[in-house]
Amino acid sequence: MESLFKRALPVWHKGHEKEMNYRLRFKSVTREPMSGDAVIKIATSGIYNLFINGHFAAHGPARAGKNHFRLDEIPISKYLTGPESIIDIEVCGYNVNAYSMQNQPSFLQAEVTLDGEPVLWTGGDHFSAQKNPWYYQKTQRYSFQRPMAEAYHFPIPDNFHSELDISNPVELAVVEPRKIIPRLAPYPIYESIPAYPISKGDIRFEKPEAYFADRSWANISEELLGFPVPELEVYATRECQDFKFENLTPYSAEGETELSANQFAVFSFSRNSTGLLRFRIKCKNDTRVYVLFDELLSNGTVNFLRLSCANVVRYDLGKGEHDLQFFNVYTMKYVQFCVTGGSCTIDGVSMVEYKHPPVDYTFKSDDQDMNLIAAAALETYRQNAVDIFMDCPSRERAGWLCDSYFTSRVEYLLTGKNPIEKSFLENFLHEESYEFLPDGVLPMCYPADHYNRVFIPNWNMWLVLELQEYYDRSGDADLICRFKSKIEKLFRYFEKFENEDGLLEKLESWIFVEWSRANEFVQDVNYPTNMLYAAALKAAGKLYNNATWIQKSERVKEQILKQSFNGKFFTDNAVRVDGKLVNSGESTEVAQYYAFFCGIATPETHRELFETLIRDFGPGRKQKNLWPEIHFAAPFIGYYLRLDIMMKYGYKKEVYENIKGFFLHMAKKTGTLWEYADESASCNHGFASYVLYWLDKMKIS
Repeated sequence: MESLFKRALPVWHKGHEKEMNYRLRFKSVTREPMSGDAVIKIATSGIYNLFINGHFAAHGPARAGKNHFRLDEIPISKYLTGPESIIDIEVCGYNVNAYSMQNQPSFLQAEVTLDGEPVLWTGGDHFSAQKNPWYYQKTQRYSFQRPMAEAYHFPIPDNFHSELDISNPVELAVVEPRKIIPRLAPYPIYESIPAYPISKGDIRFEKPEAYFADRSWANISEELLGFPVPELEVYATRECQDFKFENLTPYSAEGETELSANQFAVFSFSRNSTGLLRFRIKCKNDTRVYVLFDELLSNGTVNFLRLSCANVVRYDLGKGEHDLQFFNVYTMKYVQFCVTGGSCTIDGVSMVEYKHPPVDYTFKSDDQDMNLIAAAALETYRQNAVDIFMDCPSRERAGWLCDSYFTSRVEYLLTGKNPIEKSFLENFLHEESYEFLPDGVLPMCYPADHYNRVFIPNWNMWLVLELQEYYDRSGDADLICRFKSKIEKLFRYFEKFENEDGLLEKLESWIFVEWSRANEFVQDVNYPTNMLYAAALKAAGKLYNNATWIQKSERVKEQILKQSFNGKFFTDNAVRVDGKLVNSGESTEVAQYYAFFCGIATPETHRELFETLIRDFGPGRKQKNLWPEIHFAAPFIGYYLRLDIMMKYGYKKEVYENIKGFFLHMAKKTGTLWEYADESASCNHGFASYVLYWLDKMKIS
């Protein structure tokens, strides 16, 4: 393949390619106008922010699989209107394992072209670089799934984005060539939304009886890379646990919000949003500010630990006016500024949103509540579909299988295309095999590092189901062919666990059915898992014209019907007792949904069960105390399978009522749709955008 760069080479600070949380600021200044069609090309193993003549221009990159790096090509002519051009790119190389990105040596490869010809590039003398002098390098991880949190010390207002030359340049060295591949996903357009103050109060300091420390801060090891607590320069989540918020009073202002030492102010966006927080702060003297954020308020203030994330950024600021913007992307509806030293005024609180560009899609109903749900679903999709399909844009930003099966349907509904799905799937092909996982197994989320060797065998089966639908949507035979050897290896891996009946028994690692008691009945033979196995075998058999897989699928189905169905409900598992399989007798609601979703049962073959599920089960069953012996389903994946089955068999009215009953409170509270039915987890989860798929099937007017 022809190189996507004409002159640029990958570079980094010599000898620091593997240093954790290392941020370089690359800069090029030209003293003459740049006219023509100007484009900057950027590839990196880290995360970058691009500024042109002081204007924020881009955040990226799009993610790829191991040892592959996607190229961003960003038009910049609109920023090059003056007599000189200042281009600066700040890049953080994290060099830790995570679910949101992979641990790979740091580099930047960048090139500016005019009318297609390179005029500035890395690897020559056009860019100089320095280590960011204002950030604290040794900070805690943001979460188990994401790398380091942010913290800063600005003794003077930062002039990096002005024409000031870099004062302490580092020695840049050309590093090993990288495999650069095209970006497939559409680019964000960086919409900006304001936040407004809603309350103020006072801070009292009181040490808790015990400090909370998430596993990502307390359990740093070879399996989870980061800075151990004794090495931290800033431990913001511990510091903020000393804060007690009191004297909360409503507050609004159109201009500046003034805060003195030991005061706080809470700001609100109109909805839960994802992007880069920015604000202007004027410090009358040296000031320390903690910026707390979350999707919800807890007793009127921000609980920065609600998701076991470090939802706090600390700033140590000198006297003067500072225009600040977060380096990384976070999710929030509420922002709380806590001043613990000095005094300041704050205004211009806003967010540069980082999400899928607007789509040519409208939903309009006479039911305003349903319009509200649809708008929340669309917002949820856009925030979770930037470069890959993500579970949530906050705690993880990870590309999970199974979730992607549902979100990919939404992409095609909204756009009529599937470039993000292709990018997401293609990433799995960038590694022949995956370090730390058994041969044949694919990661449960990717691109990610799984140093702890955890994987979900069920999610591999969902991948097969998605591949079949991907082919139906796209006709992309090439990608399907490229997956063939991986699917063959996957089924060879599963063969090792097939028992005398052909059912999977004693599967390894994290056997995940759903977030309910169903996960307690996964050994030794789990029937919902085997239902999914039968569906995956059948899908792969059709996809690759493999009659053996199709026949095996039928045998698995026959054994499930023989062993799991007790005449009224499907049971969840059987265990080995003295060498024989003994049915546990446990039945979960979600097992019934798996049976119908995977084609083990149909309304024709199991009419009584089907009618019972439609009539008595669903979100309201617990309040009515119906069938208490059948363990309740969780929102994901049980309720989603339920509504999908109901839609398939024409129960549109029931689906309509289920959607309103389940999602309306979410849409009203955050403007996005949640991971769980309650507020205990992410309030912005990609698969929840699947509501749009059901609404489209209903054709509501």
